[in-house]
Amino acid sequence: MKETGLIPNVIAMLDGLCKDGLVQGAMKLFGLMREKRTIPKVVIYTAAVGGFYKSTKFDDARRIFRKMQKNEIVPNAFSYTVLIQGLCKRKRLEDVVESSMEMLDAGHSPNGRTFIVLVDVYYKEKGIQEAEELMSSLQKRDYALDEKGHSRTLG
Repeated sequence: MKETGLIPNVIAMLDGLCKDGLVQGAMKLFGLMREKRTIPKVVIYTAAVGGFYKSTKFDDARRIFRKMQKNEIVPNAFSYTVLIQGLCKRKRLEDVVESSMEMLDAGHSPNGRTFIVLVDVYYKEKGIQEAEELMSSLQKRDYALDEKGHSRTLG
């Protein structure tokens, strides 16, 4: 994603509207950006998901992510990261695991920070045994962290 120019400004506007509780305004901007097609759709959808999570509109964020998939816009690794971290904040553990597995199935790996947040939330909510089972199921899908905390695939 470009560091300067239109993309960061639009994302910041979406984010700001959501944080200020102006969900309708954010949805209008989201719709306008989709119509104009000046920004890649995956960026627009991901920005909307992130904005809704930041404004604690969790169900709206999840709905937008699923709409992206329904509209055949393929989420990238960053899209999944935004989704998973938002779900972790909401402590929707079953959705977190489902989305993590979906991310791996799509050929993406969570970054080290996302993996740590995922396991930490799971540990705090479910206990050590369930957190270890989660890590084991991720390893069965050829995912692990190296000794420096960097994500890597095993296969």
